[in-house]
Amino acid sequence: MSCNTKLAGEFTRACGFKPKQGVDEKWYGNWEDIDREATVLANRNTKITTLVLKEDAKLYKAAGNDKSHKAKHALAVGDYGNGYIHTDEYIPMYIGDNEAQRIQELVEGARVFTIEKMVDTGVSGETTFKVAGFESGMLITNDDYDSSANSGTSTIICATKEGEEEATRLKTFLLAGGVAATQAWIDANTYVPAP
Repeated sequence: MSCNTKLAGEFTRACGFKPKQGVDEKWYGNWEDIDREATVLANRNTKITTLVLKEDAKLYKAAGNDKSHKAKHALAVGDYGNGYIHTDEYIPMYIGDNEAQRIQELVEGARVFTIEKMVDTGVSGETTFKVAGFESGMLITNDDYDSSANSGTSTIICATKEGEEEATRLKTFLLAGGVAATQAWIDANTYVPAP
């Protein structure tokens, strides 16, 4: 067996292939702000082709880089079937007192979803967008404030609630217009503080 055929089907990679992967940017939003009736899924619900937020809902930018953003999924096999646990780590972008308010909402039981702009695995390191927590949302599990390490910011870790596993891995998010159209949609729906 040659190294070109180690993996089956579409997952075959050439000898010496080195995947490039990492989070370039990240946004988070309130899980309840997704308009699920208007949102369109494809590919056995693993891909979002149209994402619609409710009126006046916004995404919020996360600070940091590929070293401080960590989105993961893990298969959970339970008594009632298989599902995925999503976990995500991000640093809220500081926007005055709103940062503390959004964190407090999480502490009181709000759920979030996140959008990652990733340099994904591929020969050239293609840009893709992934969504964590679309189906169940993620609850806060950690709020780590460290003024010396993170310049006065909080590192938030959220995860799928036990027993409410997601049906799929992190979903791919790509509008019909491709990467540029998806980025434009995110920019248009991101909260910008009043001057």
